[in-house]
Amino acid sequence: MRRLLIALLLLVALGVGADFAAARLFESRITTALERKYDLGQRPIVQVRDFPFLPHLATGRFSGIDLAAHDARAEGITLETVEVHLRGVQVSRSAMLGSGGNVRVDRADGQVELSQAQINKLLADRLQGGSVTIAASGVRLRVDSEILGRRVEAVVTGRLGARNGQIAFLPDSVEVGGVRNPQLETRLLSQFTFDVPVPKLPGDIKVDRVTTGPGTLTLAGRAGVLEVAA
Repeated sequence: MRRLLIALLLLVALGVGADFAAARLFESRITTALERKYDLGQRPIVQVRDFPFLPHLATGRFSGIDLAAHDARAEGITLETVEVHLRGVQVSRSAMLGSGGNVRVDRADGQVELSQAQINKLLADRLQGGSVTIAASGVRLRVDSEILGRRVEAVVTGRLGARNGQIAFLPDSVEVGGVRNPQLETRLLSQFTFDVPVPKLPGDIKVDRVTTGPGTLTLAGRAGVLEVAA
């Protein structure tokens, strides 16, 4: 009885080991495909959430695959962190054998984090020499603006949100020379209500949520069906 138990434990251990090894090999292939498609810079971390792995490998269907990366590029902007969650993943047999093929994803969601320096870069054309400071409570813009024919320095405080897949700046108050002037404020509030196009993000994520933190901006959203060549 004892020998039988030991034999069963060995078989289980071998099975788990084979399952683990197959999952790591598959993750490596998917990592290479995603790295190539999304210009992720450093090699991302990819993890298959299905266990045991081998039955899913046999069918080519996986409920979830997660991706994490750092310092990815998106149209000249550096994304400090990237998280993408792929759901309903279907892998062609040729792709699983390493001879090419497609990986189809039913849906995806995720988020990217940008530093304050990258936000300033993204808003450079809009601010024309001004600067952005990001805090958990909101955003402060320091800009030069023309009022009644003269250039003045203004400080605009407000919030960042999402609108039609873009970043929307929603101003709350304006100070000129450290003073709030109701007449000037009305004029400047409309001037500094604007949308900022978002670079194409990994996973083709369409932004629907924006969160600010100390010196950081997090863009989150969802994507529909997508295909990746493996």
